[in-house]
Formats: sequence, structure tokens, C-alpha cells
Amino acid sequence: MTDRLIAEAGRENTIVINTGDNLFQTGELELEHKKAEVIFKALDRIGIDFVGLGEQEFIFGVPLIGNLTKNSQVHLGCANVKDIRRVSPYLVPYLRLDKGMKQVLISSVIDPQVLKSTHEKIAFTDPVTALKRIKKTISHDIFIVICHADAVSAEKWLTQVSGIDLVILARQPGVSEKKLEINGAIVAFNNDRGQFVSHVDLVPKDGRYAVSGPHNTGLQAKTIAEDRSVAKLIEEYEVWSREYHYAKSKNQHLAKAPPDIENIYVGKDRCMECHEETVVSWAKTAHARALDSLIRKGKEYDPQCLPCHVTGMNDKSHGGGFISLNLTPHMVNVQCEQCHGPGGLHAQDPENVSARLSGKQTCLSCHTKDTDPGFSYQKKQNTGIH
Repeated sequence: MTDRLIAEAGRENTIVINTGDNLFQTGELELEHKKAEVIFKALDRIGIDFVGLGEQEFIFGVPLIGNLTKNSQVHLGCANVKDIRRVSPYLVPYLRLDKGMKQVLISSVIDPQVLKSTHEKIAFTDPVTALKRIKKTISHDIFIVICHADAVSAEKWLTQVSGIDLVILARQPGVSEKKLEINGAIVAFNNDRGQFVSHVDLVPKDGRYAVSGPHNTGLQAKTIAEDRSVAKLIEEYEVWSREYHYAKSKNQHLAKAPPDIENIYVGKDRCMECHEETVVSWAKTAHARALDSLIRKGKEYDPQCLPCHVTGMNDKSHGGGFISLNLTPHMVNVQCEQCHGPGGLHAQDPENVSARLSGKQTCLSCHTKDTDPGFSYQKKQNTGIH
């Protein structure tokens, strides 16, 4: 989509901005670093000019991320980091670009209160003071600011800084249904986790340039061709990721459930002893083939994907759940106990111990807007789960 907009306006007249929060911690450093490397290579190939550092980048490790961009055209910035160049020589407080005989100034600020969980020893200054200083000292025709704060805090800051032309609320998902302004600045949202691309046009007005927009375009794989250079990066990462997770799975061990755990997972075959009709009906559903979708994508060893495609994984309060394909192949797919809870006690005493009733939240824990955007709990309930 960005390449289409660049082609229409010309690279010399286009700026592409990313609002940050591109990374998420998994607890596995090697995996995190590899993914970060791929993400920033992709941002470079897409043609991103500026990334406004968000909470996730600071938690992940800003100096590390700065090093990832040292050989790229992507600029990472935050105006209210104290002595930002000491944090990393590859980070900037702002970026000024000459575009179509106009000087466009871009900066980003973040609310220090959202960064209490980071272990980085980074000091932050007042966002308002930082923006006023940049606006006063750096000549420009257009001023664009990314705000990493809740909407109330962002509005409070912006009412104290005049002369901003466009503000992007990085922590406000979705798109605005009507034109919004704060202290004369046009407001754009964070586009609902990449499901939209917003662009603005600069138009002559009263002897200077004004912002027109934002104009929002929904992204659909059916209508937008993939960028093969970026797709190749992702494909190579997926191959590496599968090998990484496969190697880790081979080193896992089958541990006995602690003696104080009474209720354990027993698997669908045990359920079938009393609920044959229901299990036979379940076997015809997508839940019974849930792992197949991961196998087709090469993600059958990925611990971030597996929990919603197997039974009882990561349930430390009960034993017997899925551990790995090698150790617990009988617990693959979304079996009875994934929705109804471990059935050990119920199997031992079905007259007095009932299985858990499955409700809407059980389904929505896996069928999220990101993983299954077309999912309707009501529709599934009407047509039957099993």
C-alpha cells in the first residue's frame, strides 16, 4: 500500500511514518533479537522514514534496536529522552526532511508513566518542554508529532504547544469517523494494528501549507499485492523459527504432575468411554484438525501458536496437558478438555464431579479479532460446536 502512495506522489514528496510498538517480549532472547532484526529490515524495505519509539521498544531495549538500524534509512526517535544520543548514537530527537521544497519536521514524545515496567536506565524529560524546544529551534514548514500516551494526556500536552500541523495518537487504535483537531493540529489514530493505512496531503493555504485528511484505506490481502522482498524476509524467518522451536521441543522432558494436583487431563479417548456420540460428532469439526493449520504454516512447534491448537498446554495448575508433539501426541488438537477443563476427577467420579461448562469467554480467548476476525460466538452456538 505504501509503495502505491509513493508511486502516486513521488518519493521526493512522500514521508512514511511508523508509530512504534513493533516488538513484544517472549522471554526468549535469541528469538526476540532475530524477530527484531527481521522487523527493522522490513521497515527499511517498505521505505519507513521515521519510527516513533513506543513503550515496547523501550522495554525491549532501545540501545539494541538503535544498533539494528545503524545501516538502514529508518530513523528512530523520541524527543523527551534525556541525552538520547548517549542512550544510542543511532537514535534521534527529531527528523527534518526536505520534501517538495518544504521542510517537514517529525518528532515523537512518550509518557514516562507508561514506562515504569522497563529496566532501562533512561531518564525522560517533560514532553511539552521537549516539543516547544524543538519547534522553536528547528526551522520547518510542517510539524508532525507522534504521541505515545492515553488520549487525555496527549490532548493536555497538545493544548500547550501551538503550531503542530498533524498529531498521530499512537496509543489510540482504529480510525476516526470524523475530522478531529487539537489546538489546530489534525488528529490521526493508530490504524487498528495495521489494518488500515492513513495518509494526509499537504495543500497550499494562506501562504503556507496545511494538512488535508487523514484519508483511511483498509488493508485486505485480496486487493493489495504482497511486497516480495518483505515476504521473502518473513519466509526466511519462518523457516528459521520452525527449526529453532523444533530444536527446543526435542530437549523437553515429560515431568510427573506434582502430588498435590488432583485433577489432570486425560484425553479424548477417555472421554469417549462415556460420551461416544459427542466425541464422534467432535471428530467432524475443525477443532479435531486444529493442529493441521499450524502444520501447513510450519508453526507446529511454535509455543505462541500451539496453546490454541492443542489441549491443556501451559496449564501449570493441572497435570497431563500438552507438552510437545514428541512427548504428548495424544493431546494435540482442541479436544473436549480444552473447553471443559481437565477431566481426571470427572472420569473417576462422574456422578459427583461435573465437567466445566464452556462459555463465551472460553471461545474468545483463542478466537480473537487478530486470529479469527470473522468469528461469531452466537453463530457457532446456533450451528453447534460439536
